[in-house]
Order: sequence, then structure tokens, then C-alpha cells
Amino acid sequence: MYALAKELPELGANVARYMVALSRATNREIAEFAESCLISSQVAMKAAKENPLSVWQTLEVLQHNQQLMAKGMMSAQEKMTGFVFDQIEEGMAALINTVYQREGDTVATFMGREADIMEAVANFNEEIEKIKDDFGFHFSSEHYKLAHETDTFLMYQVLPLKKGVKVRNDLKPVLLVPPYMLGVHILSFLPYENKSYAHSFANEGIPTYVRVVKDIMTTDKVQTTTPEDDCLQTLELCKKLVELHGGKKVVLNGTCQGGYISLMNVLSGKLADVCDTLITNVAPIDGTYSEAICGMPRMHHDFITTTLPNGNKVANGYLLSLGMRFVAIDRETPLVKVIDQAALQKATNMNPGKTPAALFRWLLKERVHLPIGIASMSSTTFQEPIGADGTLPVSLFGKPLNVGDLAKLGVKWYQNYAIKDDLVTPPCATAGNKFLEGTQVIESVAFHGGHVAILTSPYAKRAPVNGEFVDALGNKVRGPVKFILDMAA
Repeated sequence: MYALAKELPELGANVARYMVALSRATNREIAEFAESCLISSQVAMKAAKENPLSVWQTLEVLQHNQQLMAKGMMSAQEKMTGFVFDQIEEGMAALINTVYQREGDTVATFMGREADIMEAVANFNEEIEKIKDDFGFHFSSEHYKLAHETDTFLMYQVLPLKKGVKVRNDLKPVLLVPPYMLGVHILSFLPYENKSYAHSFANEGIPTYVRVVKDIMTTDKVQTTTPEDDCLQTLELCKKLVELHGGKKVVLNGTCQGGYISLMNVLSGKLADVCDTLITNVAPIDGTYSEAICGMPRMHHDFITTTLPNGNKVANGYLLSLGMRFVAIDRETPLVKVIDQAALQKATNMNPGKTPAALFRWLLKERVHLPIGIASMSSTTFQEPIGADGTLPVSLFGKPLNVGDLAKLGVKWYQNYAIKDDLVTPPCATAGNKFLEGTQVIESVAFHGGHVAILTSPYAKRAPVNGEFVDALGNKVRGPVKFILDMAA
């Protein structure tokens, strides 16, 4: 007991440090989550004033809110219970070491380490700010070239970062199409850490380009962009690439929502002379198979609309982002996030690397508003299924779009999806495959991991994008980079 008494001053100081850090971390997460909720509530209240919900719609929203709260509370309770029991177990072991003067952590050193971990969690915002120079594209640097510009898009060439690699003229140019909603930078996650999907192509010498949406807050043309505008301007970009690369047709490579839009553009037939290959990453081909999103209450588009100073209406990025967080509410409640961050710090001996900070920066800093036309199209794809004949629930230029037409157009489709994706589930991503059976058009690959695994870890040992591997279904497959390289072999 004398040994324990000697440690009481240090133990008390460490307990106080721990409690202060826990309060700081929890308050930060609560404030961030509350801000998104309050901003979204303001948008919804304005919409309700001008175009109120019906009684049935109101009841549906209230029921959905109740389900979300119950799911979030149950998750927090479960996570907290496990966390507390682990702390008690480790603390008791440290107490026994102290009282009986055994080797190992004493209560003071144990509590000191826990305080250090919680302080690292509390200071995590500093890491998010520090990572900005390493995260994403930096188009003003020498590693990128502006290749073309339209009313809505800038097209940059992504140059190789790998020493000794030069752009190959014998390969088809690849145009990367990111999702509108969470921006372009996820495609260049940590380029100097070898964790960039865009650079995994460029570093193999593949002519790699990325389509960047101009700032919607300052560009009127972006605010009014429609799916038809997207298609015609993508056609313009592809024509420029064909011109730059000796007549070679373009590989259109879309991620998530960008993959669906790319599929639409190809199926319109407008790109027939300039594009003959499609790559989609975790694209929601039939959103009705995504129960998390499809199960949300349906409300008229006013409830996501924000009016800008010039009078144009756009879909509010905060509200849309919050909706995506509600999909994963069991992992997004403030307490759960704090405990998960603490667990990560402990598991990595307080050296988690740059990946967590970069991931949080993307999730928190890359929220943008969407053109109403694009948001409405996306909403429809999650509410209405593909037709029995393969016709998509959306159209372009007043004409239907049918998945089976890829074979008629002679377009190869490399499709990848994530086996653990709870946003774009495997059935959601592969819903169109049955309409192409027997055509040899489609190559479907089940990647290990979740929704952004291929983007944040393109060279994962189990599934390198530039090699061959056994996918999550046990099939021998190849990554999208090797798919491009093999086309020229």
C-alpha cells in the first residue's frame, strides 16, 4: 500500500489530464456533428415553410429519426461498455503490479499512457490541418497540367511522381471522373505516400487526366449544370484527349456517383466516337439495393435546396453529407468516434500515420453543394430500380438508357466494387451485370474492404490495382491499372 500511496500524486494528475482531454475530444465531436445537424435543420425549415410535408411524410420522418437515434444510442452504449471493461481490466492489472511491486505498468504509468492517448485524440484537429499539404491534388504545382476547360469542368493531366517514368504514347488516355458530392481529392489521397488512385495510373506511364468541377459558389454555369450538360462537356473533354493522343479513344473511369454518370454518358451514344472503355469504382448501378439510402424517407427536393445570392438554387452539401453520415450512424455518433480514435492511437503506439488525418480531412473539409439537376438525377437512381429490360430510371436528351447497349456500342466495362461496402452494396454495384451476360463486355471484380479501400490503399497486398490477385469471391482477377496496361500488350 505504501507503493500505491507514493504514486497517488502522479496518478491524480494523470486522471485529471485524461478527463480534460476526454472532455475536449467529446465536445469537439459533439460540436461538429451538431453544426451539420443545425445547418441542415435550417435548410429543411425554410423548405417546410414554403412547401410543407404532408402528415404521412411527417410521421415517416419522425419514425426514421427515432430509428436513427435508437441505432446511434445502442451503438454508443455497446462501444462504451466494451471500452470501460477494457480500461477496468488493464487498470486492475496495473493496480496489482503496484501493490505487489510486480513488473509491468503501475497505476500511475498506466494512467499516464491513457492520458497521452486521449490528449492525442483531443489534438487530432491539428493533425487534420497539418495534412493539407500532403492530401489530395495540388493543381498549382508542377506535377499537373491544365489540358482543357469547359463551362463546368477543368481537365488536368496528372503527371508521374515516380522517378524515371514517362508518359507512354502507346496507351489509351484515362479520364478520371470523381463524384460531385465529396469532390476530387479522394482520388489523390496521399500521393507522396503511394496512396493515390490517380497516381497509380500515372506512375505506370498511362496518360492520366482528371475532370474537376469548378467552384460551384462562384461559377454560375456549374450551379445550373444538368446531366445533359455533363454529357456534352464530357464529350468535349474526350474529343480533346483523342486529339492530344493520336486518335486513341478514351477510357472513362468514374468513381461512385461519377461512375454512374460515366455509364449514363456512354449509354447515350454521344461518346461513341471518342470512348470505347469504361471503368467504374463502387458505382451505384441500382441504388434501390442500397437499403441504407433507399430506406430514407422521401421528401421533395426543396428540403435539400439552398438559394445562393444570385438566385440560383443548389443542393446543400451539408445536408447531403449528413445523410451519408446517418447511413453509418453506428460509427458516426460523437462518443463512438472518440473511442475509435483512442483505440487507433493505442493500437499504433500513438503513431497512426497520415491516413486517418487525411481521411477525416476528406470527410470534413470536402463537402460541396451540388447542382440541382445532378442531385435530382442521383436521388432518382436510389428510389427507382433498373427496368426489367435493363433500362435505367433516368434518361438523357429525352431518350432511354439501357445497360445492354454497351454491347451494341462495343464498350468494354471493367467494374469493381467493395465486398464490405454498406453504402454501395455488392448487389447495388452489380445490378446491371445480368443484362450483359454472354457478351464478354463486362469484367467484374470484388475488391476486399469498404467503400473507399481502392482509393486509399490502391497497392494493398491483397488487391494491388496494378497486379493480379484473388478477389473477395475467390476469383483470379486483375486490377484496373493492369487492365489498361494489358490492353496495349
